[in-house]
Amino acid sequence: MSTQHTSGGGTGGTATDARSIRVVHVERDEGVATLTEQYLSSTAPPVDSRPIGDVGRVAAAVREGVDCVVTDHRPPLTDAGDVVDAVHGVDPDVPVVVFSAAPDRNVAGAAGAVAKRAGLEGLDRLVDRVVDAVGRPDRE
Repeated sequence: MSTQHTSGGGTGGTATDARSIRVVHVERDEGVATLTEQYLSSTAPPVDSRPIGDVGRVAAAVREGVDCVVTDHRPPLTDAGDVVDAVHGVDPDVPVVVFSAAPDRNVAGAAGAVAKRAGLEGLDRLVDRVVDAVGRPDRE
């Protein structure tokens, strides 16, 4: 797969965009959450990402309808394993991807892990992993 971005930075997908991949991102670092959301919205296919600051709201987001959950290994007040449990307690078919500075740790039930890296390489890999996890065709 190759990374390709829409021109002009993109505006992100919307709930009505049939091609958009709906993602919630559980992240303790607001700066990382904002950067990730902006980057994901500029990709092809578009990823409609919204940050969630705590695991308590993950189950509600899954009930509302998401295609994938992205989580830090240690989101606020919990860990990635608890996020996987919360997601799969509502819908076991929703994949969870761990996006962390410590991706070498296995998280039972996660669809994979991607390393946070300086620059865009980690974000490119995150998009590829999300697209793979939700079973969408290769990125354009």
